[in-house]
Amino acid sequence: MISYFSFYRPVFMAQLLIAEFLFTCRLKKRKLFWLRYAASCILCLLFALFVPLYPNSALELSLIFIAMFSLTFALDIFVFDVPITELLMCLSAAYTVQHFAYCISNCLLLITGLNANVYGVYTEEVIVSGILPMNQAFGYIVTFTLYYLAYYLFYLFFGRRMRKNERMSLKNPSLFVISIIAIVFSVLVNAFVVFGTVNGELIIAVNLYNAVCCVFIIFVLFGTVSKIKTDNELSVVKGILKKAEEQYRISQSTIEIINIKCHDMKQQIRMIGEASSMNETAIAEISQAIAAYDCNVETGNKPLDVILTEKSEECNKNGIVFSCITDGRLLAFMKEAEIYSLFGNAIDNAIAAVLPLDKDKRSIGVNVGRVKDFVTVNVHNYFEGELRFGADGLPRTSKDDEVNHGYGLKSIRYIANKYDGNLSVEASGNLFNLNIIFPLKPSVPSPKG
Repeated sequence: MISYFSFYRPVFMAQLLIAEFLFTCRLKKRKLFWLRYAASCILCLLFALFVPLYPNSALELSLIFIAMFSLTFALDIFVFDVPITELLMCLSAAYTVQHFAYCISNCLLLITGLNANVYGVYTEEVIVSGILPMNQAFGYIVTFTLYYLAYYLFYLFFGRRMRKNERMSLKNPSLFVISIIAIVFSVLVNAFVVFGTVNGELIIAVNLYNAVCCVFIIFVLFGTVSKIKTDNELSVVKGILKKAEEQYRISQSTIEIINIKCHDMKQQIRMIGEASSMNETAIAEISQAIAAYDCNVETGNKPLDVILTEKSEECNKNGIVFSCITDGRLLAFMKEAEIYSLFGNAIDNAIAAVLPLDKDKRSIGVNVGRVKDFVTVNVHNYFEGELRFGADGLPRTSKDDEVNHGYGLKSIRYIANKYDGNLSVEASGNLFNLNIIFPLKPSVPSPKG
């Protein structure tokens, strides 16, 4: 027993470290990462190899495995620059995947008789005796293959979902509970059932049950993470809409004041010119200067008028050609703040894309129209570089902080989905198109004919 467990401890530690790397490789790393990581792995393996820990009961066996896991957890705090909740979730998932591979390999080895001494079960008493060395060699090959496949598949379907350096903001205490359950289950249940058991059929049944439970735990862990991320994104999007509502009121009032002042100044200039016989050229130049602040857009929809007027002025100041063909009446079914937010975010993204371009490509177009039984919205602009699309089909933000940016398009998609619409983006050549299609609402007027 002692010789077997002395050999199995470093094998288990190596398996655990590989599984942990698959689920932590995308986390934010501290400086001198590879040096820190190499030192941590060496310490973990030395602990597993030389610390004289030998179990005399299932409880002691469980404590040993928990101690080895705790060591990797403590050292990973030294390696990765992430909150403890996120690190615990990733390591819990890794331990569960290792345990899944262990259970599956156990079942296959016992069923086929290819029992390799270091991989089968915890104690030498349950290892089937009389196996030929050739069978043992096949057992090693089968075990290695199963571990590789299990690790690869779990990474493919779960680990790869994590973005590089992504902050998951997992403040929900339920994740702590799930993570602890995952570890306790993986260690205690199998140890108490298998320790000292000689019934091969019972071991197979227990390992199959444990493997199914491991898959369930992984789904729960990543399902919880996905829900928390979705809730966080929804909270941010709602915050954006609330700010848009406040900004809309301010912009509406400001633009009305500017329009009134511009109109009055034009009348006053004309009167001054007539009274003093001012040169017509001088009057035209002054009127043109005022017109730069009088970019009023009328679409038949008040909030759309406000945002398009606001962005038209911004484009004018930055030398961007801004054109719009819009029937704002088609958007009467939407709330005012949502119209302001949707077009504000879309045009802001377009402005950011065209600002670095040459003057002949600094142009933005906005179209709102009706096609059969649908209301269509299109915002198009030129861009340079390569767009990276995420799993959600939206372009990834070009800013370094992906967690705190990139919510503009998510906000647009949220508004589109709210009204049963569909958002799509496409990049063809150097032209970017943002398209939204809404089903026609009963309140939408018929097109002019």
